[in-house]
Amino acid sequence: MMLSKYSPTISISSLSEHLQMAKLNLADFAEYYNLTDKRSVEKQAAAHVVRFVLKDDDIEILYKESGKPYLLSHISISISHSYDWIVVLFCFQKKNIGIDIEKVRDKILNIKDKFLSKKELANLQDAPAEKYITYWCAKEAIYKALDIAGLNFAEQIFIEDFIYSHTGGKINAHVYDLDSEKKHTLHYQVLDNYILVYTDGNGE
Repeated sequence: MMLSKYSPTISISSLSEHLQMAKLNLADFAEYYNLTDKRSVEKQAAAHVVRFVLKDDDIEILYKESGKPYLLSHISISISHSYDWIVVLFCFQKKNIGIDIEKVRDKILNIKDKFLSKKELANLQDAPAEKYITYWCAKEAIYKALDIAGLNFAEQIFIEDFIYSHTGGKINAHVYDLDSEKKHTLHYQVLDNYILVYTDGNGE
């Protein structure tokens, strides 16, 4: 698939000195390239974004056995998609990174006991669905960054409570693996009816 200057717009944001994020509308991409298979759309859109951002039409996205995407270069990537959007996070310092985007839906409340600890559930009492989804996205982003098989969302990833804002903000998290505890900083954005969370690659 060749890149075209007339293809759907890829929005690129610089998040920090070493982090960059790109966003593409999947519905527009599928319509432009006349694609109908959901998995094919997502896979080709991811490749399209990576090639556009890195200005390399030949670069390929490879996948570990766990499903974690990577490139044969010093650049780390993380990919997420939800309904109409795909987002790709780039790190130019070869650090472990993760990103997750989710559409705001009340269905998240049906599984809250599966991914939240008792303390987190108490902190979220009476919170809107958006905040529950932000917790989920944060845990997903950490899971993608660490790539530790079997990491338990409710028991091993803890999100410190924060004041949810429609303008976005910062999230502090702790990951407990074996006998160690590591701190992670994440950032969240609210994009219309979607929540997006990404790690900054600086877990302690």
